[in-house]
Amino acid sequence: MVKCTLVLFAKPPVLGVAKTRLAVAIGADAAALVAEALLADTLALCETVTEAGGSPDIELILAYTDDRDYFASAVSDRWRLLRQEGAHLGERLENALAALRPSSDDATVFVGMDAPHLPQEFLRRAFDALREFDTVLGPCEDGGYYLVGVRGIWPRGILAGVRWSTEHALDDTRAAFEHAGLGCATLPEWYDIDDVESLGRLAADLETLPPDALPHVRAALATLADELGTVNG
Repeated sequence: MVKCTLVLFAKPPVLGVAKTRLAVAIGADAAALVAEALLADTLALCETVTEAGGSPDIELILAYTDDRDYFASAVSDRWRLLRQEGAHLGERLENALAALRPSSDDATVFVGMDAPHLPQEFLRRAFDALREFDTVLGPCEDGGYYLVGVRGIWPRGILAGVRWSTEHALDDTRAAFEHAGLGCATLPEWYDIDDVESLGRLAADLETLPPDALPHVRAALATLADELGTVNG
């Protein structure tokens, strides 16, 4: 039986460390509040995907960088915790795959905590794509990606040359997959939340979503209304 696993890569919303680009504009306290809200709503998104669309068999893994106790208290018992290991994202992805030990037909999808507004459909489409393709990527507008998935595993060290945290990350990853002979599906482009401009964009997009969508982000934005108004003004 094919196993489907959804892995959320997350960092604890530590004051002074979380969302540093956002903190430049709105301050460290506000940035940590936003990070905590993004994490909470992303956890809910992942859980919802396992409940809807006929996909109750998706296992949920939270891969954390540190502070296991924080995450143990932040997630429901539907999640299994896995510590991230590695010097860069490529190594951490590979080490997580090795720890999960998927079979050749198993589908593993990785997402981050910066896009809780991602349509649920995109996550389900990622798993669907891995029935036909070896890998799948969800591109971000800034040249990175919000999602990467694989059927089975990819060759060790395949992502060693990726220029992480640059506009080249998506192209480098796609080229690495192609060089290894792995077919790659591409999901629709999206955006993640990493600075005040993207946070403002999310605030505007919330007006088009149901009022119960992203409750933690909505609450954080309401709390930070004065700070964001000053920045945008």
